[in-house]
Parts: sequence; C-alpha cells; structure tokens
Amino acid sequence: MKIALVENFGSDFFKARLRYAKFLKEKGEDVFVIVPNDGFVSQIESEGLKVIAVGSNIRGKNLKNKFDYAKRLKQIFKEQHFDLIHFYRFQPNIIGTFVAGLYTKAKVINHITGLGKSFTDKSFTNIFFQFIIKNLYRLNSFLFKPQTIFQNNEDINDLGFKTRAHCIKGSAVNEDEFYKGYLSNNELDLKKTKSLLNINKEDKVFLFVSRLLKEKGVLELINGAIKANYKCNTPFVLLIIGWSDEQNPSSVSSQVIENYIGEHSFIKFLGKRSDINNLLAISDVAILPTYYREGTPRFLLESMAMSKPIITTDVPGCNHLIPSGNNGILIPPKNTEAITNSMIDILGKDLEVLGNNSYNLYHNNFSEKIVYNSIYNIYNNIKL
Repeated sequence: MKIALVENFGSDFFKARLRYAKFLKEKGEDVFVIVPNDGFVSQIESEGLKVIAVGSNIRGKNLKNKFDYAKRLKQIFKEQHFDLIHFYRFQPNIIGTFVAGLYTKAKVINHITGLGKSFTDKSFTNIFFQFIIKNLYRLNSFLFKPQTIFQNNEDINDLGFKTRAHCIKGSAVNEDEFYKGYLSNNELDLKKTKSLLNINKEDKVFLFVSRLLKEKGVLELINGAIKANYKCNTPFVLLIIGWSDEQNPSSVSSQVIENYIGEHSFIKFLGKRSDINNLLAISDVAILPTYYREGTPRFLLESMAMSKPIITTDVPGCNHLIPSGNNGILIPPKNTEAITNSMIDILGKDLEVLGNNSYNLYHNNFSEKIVYNSIYNIYNNIKL
C-alpha cells in the first residue's frame, strides 16, 4: 500500500509517530509523511522517510489559512494517488478527509488524540465549540465514511459514534528511549543530572511534563506541592518541565510559573527539555493533575514504560491508566487538596511495587507491539 500519515505538527510526528512510520516500512508499505515545515522535516527525512511539507502553520485562525491547507492537500493527493491516508488531530481530520473524499479513492483513517480544551467544562463558549466539533465530525463520518480511531471510550460516546469507531488506547512510546532498565544502564549520567539539579540523595522526586496550559493543572500542582511540603515528613523535590503554546489562549507563561513557585526551592521549573527519559529515570513518581480532555497522555505512558508510579486525575483519557489503583493514585480534577494528599500518601507506599505494576500494565495494554499491530489490522480490514 501507498500510505500517507498526516499530522498537525512536525514535532509531534517526530516524537510520537516516527516509530509507527518505520513499523509500516518494515511491513513493506510505501510511507509518506505530510507535515508543516515547522523545523522537523529534515529530521524526519534523516530517518529514511519521504516527507511532503504543507506550509509552516496549518493552525492559523483565518479562513485563508484553511483554504491554503486544503488546496495544498488536494495538489498532493492528486499527484500521489495514495491507497490509504491516515489523518491525526482536528484540522487534518476535518479538512483532510473532506479533500480526500472529494479527490481520491483512498481509504481514510481519522485519528482523534483527545477532544481538547472545549470539552473540559460546560461554559457557554465551550458548549458552543463542542456543538461545532461534534457536528463537523458527524458530517465527515456521514459523507465520507472514514474509519475513526479514538484513544478512550469516553470520546467515542461523547461524539456519538456508533459505526466505524475503534478504541486503541494511546500511541505507545519510543521503547528504545523509555524502558524498564534505563536507570541501571545510565547510572553515571543520571548521577550527574541529579547533581546539576541539586537533588539530594534522600529526596524523593516528583516529575511533571506538559505544555503549560491552565487545564493541565500545573498551577494547582504547585499550590498542592507547597502544602504537601509543609505536612510531609519525607523530603521531596518537584520538577516541572513545560513549554508555552503561544497559539493557545489557556497558555501559562514561564513568568507566571516562577511567581507561583516563589521562594520554594524544592520546586524546580526547568522549562522545555529534550532529556525526559533522564529526568524520569531520576524521578520516583510521575504526576499530571490534568483536566484537559486528553486522549491518553504520552508522558504518563512514558512513565509507565519506565516503571514509575503515577498520580493523575479521574477524567477521560487518564482514568484508564490506573484501573485498579495498584500502580498509582487517581484524584479528582481541579482539587489542590487532593494533590497535596496524594503526594503525601504515595510516599508512604512501596514505590517499587507500584512502579512494577505500572510497567506490567503498559507492557500488556499500551506497548508498541499492541498499538501498532492494532492500527495496522484496521488498515487491512477496511472494505472500500
């Protein structure tokens, strides 16, 4: 098959889809990658993949941006004659499926990696956008009949899909970089990392990694950690890894983060980092108190693949990662007190046992082998 993988961001493709594209190549498929030219095209090409760029930003809010994206996709699809086109995220799903449906005979996959900010609460604005999003997806499904992959069952129910819907939980992680034995294989480097961050031997380490959005719970986390630090007998450090998304109105600036942290030196804001596996290896617990409408957060899957206990919220996209409470703690969203209590409580548990349970859950349900083969089976079972 001649397959196109179409993503919103070159960066996200490189981090989350690259190994899947290589999996398809190993299966003998002819794989093309279609992404914006946002700085990752050459990196993707260096991995032996064919890349077609579609401008630098497909998320612009004006209609001309959308028409330009559609026009470019039409040109590519008419030139390349793909057998299957797999779209990821909202703009590619909606615009791309419309173009593919009109101008190609390709099989089409929509991949919904979460419903985002509009599904976080029932404000008037969010209810309006929920209505728009639901009906765009339903119209797409009715007119062009794509197969749709979701990352949790709640998203299927909320969009009201009854046919051609598949639940594949997560996108797996790079298992060459995130794996159970990473700590023992990189012990000297990790000691240097701890030393550079001024982490003492007796300190337990919590790690948060995410875009800096209000809905990711980062401000509640800082407040909860400050309270936990006053109450807890075990010394701990909280590492916050995050980057601002300037195109998102919910973005939190680094200055706001610094102001919230204040003089509390046990909280260390490190900004954007590329060594997440190193930071996870020196950490004891991964924490993500999000109330953003996630698909399945990659950071939590990376943590589980590295045998880390997790603390996260009882919301769609996250709650299926702690199904029985034996690999971490589920807390209610938007609840600073629950964050405080969970940080104290988990330090009183056997973190090694919790971490091993996390790894087993990842390996049995979310690993590359399971996720990639599940998607590939959908490809092969589509009837035109």
